[in-house]
Amino acid sequence: MKNIRLKPFQEKAIADLRKQFLELWKTGNRKLPLVFKAPTGSGKTIMVAQFLRDLTGDPQFDADKAFLWFSFSEDSYTQSKNKFFDYYGGASELNLLDLNDLNRGKLEKNNLFFINWQKIKDSTKEGRKLRREDENTQEGLGLFDGFIRATQKDGREPILIIDEAHRDTDTELADELLSLIDPRIILKITATPKGEPSISDVNHKRAGFVEVDRKDVIDSGLIKEKIVTQTKEDLAKMAKKGLHEDDLLLSLALKKANEIKKLYREMELGINPLVIIQLPNDDQATKETTGKSKLDIVKEFLKKKGVKDRDIAIWLSEKKENLDEIEKNDSEVSFLIFKQAAATGWDCPRASTLVMFREIKNPIFHTQTVGRILRMPEAKHYSKPELNISYLYTNYARNQIQLPDHKNGNKPFVHESRRKDIIKPIELESTFMGRADYNDLGDTFQIIFKSICDDFFGIQEDDKAEVVKNKTKAKNLDTEDYKIENKLIVDAEIDDYDNFVQEIRDRGEDLSVETSRNDLERMYNLLCFNIILKQEAENKKFAPERSWGKLKTALNVWFSERVGGKRENYYKIIVKDLLKEDSVLRKIISEALEKYRPLRQAEVQRKESRTKRTEKLKIPRPSLFYTDDYKATTDIDGVKLSKNSMVPFYLQEAYSGRNNEVEFIKYLESKKSVIWWYKNGNTGSEHFSLPYYDKEGKKERLFYPDWIVKIKNKVLVLDTKQGMTADSRDTKYKAEVLQEWLAEQKGKMAGGIIVKASGIWRLNNQKGYSYDTNLKDWVYLDELF
Repeated sequence: MKNIRLKPFQEKAIADLRKQFLELWKTGNRKLPLVFKAPTGSGKTIMVAQFLRDLTGDPQFDADKAFLWFSFSEDSYTQSKNKFFDYYGGASELNLLDLNDLNRGKLEKNNLFFINWQKIKDSTKEGRKLRREDENTQEGLGLFDGFIRATQKDGREPILIIDEAHRDTDTELADELLSLIDPRIILKITATPKGEPSISDVNHKRAGFVEVDRKDVIDSGLIKEKIVTQTKEDLAKMAKKGLHEDDLLLSLALKKANEIKKLYREMELGINPLVIIQLPNDDQATKETTGKSKLDIVKEFLKKKGVKDRDIAIWLSEKKENLDEIEKNDSEVSFLIFKQAAATGWDCPRASTLVMFREIKNPIFHTQTVGRILRMPEAKHYSKPELNISYLYTNYARNQIQLPDHKNGNKPFVHESRRKDIIKPIELESTFMGRADYNDLGDTFQIIFKSICDDFFGIQEDDKAEVVKNKTKAKNLDTEDYKIENKLIVDAEIDDYDNFVQEIRDRGEDLSVETSRNDLERMYNLLCFNIILKQEAENKKFAPERSWGKLKTALNVWFSERVGGKRENYYKIIVKDLLKEDSVLRKIISEALEKYRPLRQAEVQRKESRTKRTEKLKIPRPSLFYTDDYKATTDIDGVKLSKNSMVPFYLQEAYSGRNNEVEFIKYLESKKSVIWWYKNGNTGSEHFSLPYYDKEGKKERLFYPDWIVKIKNKVLVLDTKQGMTADSRDTKYKAEVLQEWLAEQKGKMAGGIIVKASGIWRLNNQKGYSYDTNLKDWVYLDELF
């Protein structure tokens, strides 16, 4: 896990956490909440692990601090600690501790202590042991309380991290523990916070708030695009097949699992999709009612279908079978039977299908369980859209189902629309594209820096050390002057968050004596960070959190190769120059950043091109799924729908541009030449898309045309616009790439951007797109029909 490459949204969230944490810290106030709201499957633990790692090596922040991580169950705390250990590769500036380490007596700087919140409740036997005085403790304190007090006596600041912070932390116990720990900052990690800080509190540094957008997580490929759900209402419609409800649920799941397995084979991926089957917690009630437990029913069903015992794992408190390496993508286990206990915190990204049986006595839908089928097996989306979807089969009613992050708009896809049997689909090559948008300096920066440095000083590859010394001195960089006067530090504008620079200034001594070797390196790191941070020109801006180290490496490599000598000496040369107002190295760095920008963009584009590919999509799709935001429609404003390719046709009840699209549907229905029309989606791998380059954003994006229309002699690809959207730069880029693509279809297809003006639909099908109120070069759409 240590080689994980963080996704762009994760890098941004980590940077935002750092910024807000440091701003809160600088206030000097205590118990300040920093809420980290991130969707299920976004990698919250990994993001916090990297955030803490960055904080311990942050050039702007080296306070004496220790971290306490509170979880709400033994499994959760263990999983979190193990994830940290795996992510750090077993080695880190942070020492990972737990209750077994209480005999150390206190937390040292940058220690991270994991604990199950429940273990320190006075109401439990273990809680009494940890919290109350005995013969082994002092000062009237229990073992845990003494551990915290000893940490504080050293002047070490505790930082509290609460995982799953939506759980019950606002209790008397919580208040009492907060008083004991008295943290400067309380980092609250949750997908669904009980309360969010006000804008006023965030602006006035009384609280912090960082949120990860669920769409960014989906776009990154970490989690699936949607969850398609078969509910109790759907099962009622299928009951006529004579299957018992339990068998029907399991049959549907088995059929879907086989479909998914076939798709993985076609892609030559060694992934065995896992079906997870959640038994009701009150399974004994099932046995009392029917004479059989759900466990017996499930096992009998699978046995009848030829599933071997070795392919079934069981995770129950009283029974555990075949669980070894079940998380691996190529595990032979195809089914996991479990109860709610396995739903919290456990990850198995190859799981894509969930069967959830309704509780009998207390029918409460277990939202957390659905989180187990959200993740993607390889943290990326596939070109076959069906593999980017989760499937839930349950006998809960539709209004009882709540998905993870449902408060943020994550809704189940409960309505299905199918392609009409009489329609013969067409095949279109659709583009599938991953994202590699990292705004950091790459390893290749040092090549650019070296080249520009050599050019600036006029240095040749075979120049001797004495020649280099003379050439650098001629350009005002003295490689023999190691003295850094305190006045340089006093005059410099350097931002930090722990008063390091002020302490150096106050000491009034030069930064060159042996005793300040650590201070020298700290100052060097701080200068590198600040130089990246304070670049004003857009083409020189890079994320400082991930880039300052690359700048330092580039400086070190050049000085080591060209100047030579002890590292400590050239550190002094570099720091002294960077502290000057007329710094030579700052000019070189600025030029290198500017020259590197297009090269970095090209690197990112090459990475994206490796994930970009085309896949033949059948249009209309065999089926599409919709949330409850959509309503089945058979007529619009009295116009009966007959040419729609999907039945039923679902239309969103409220969205920007709806009236314009409704008018266009009525237009299509009025045209005799239209055989069928298809409403394309606007995101996701199951919908037709074309790549285009966004010149403003300097990145490649995907364009999803609104309509695909089959007429007698060709296929039309059209996109409806109105008002300002028709006049935007983004529309121009999309229009022109659409015309390029249509030209490649050799007369089989036509189309473009369409608008309705003075009650008449007009079409722009020009190579070069332009829009004005006169609609110059726009033809009448009727001409196509």
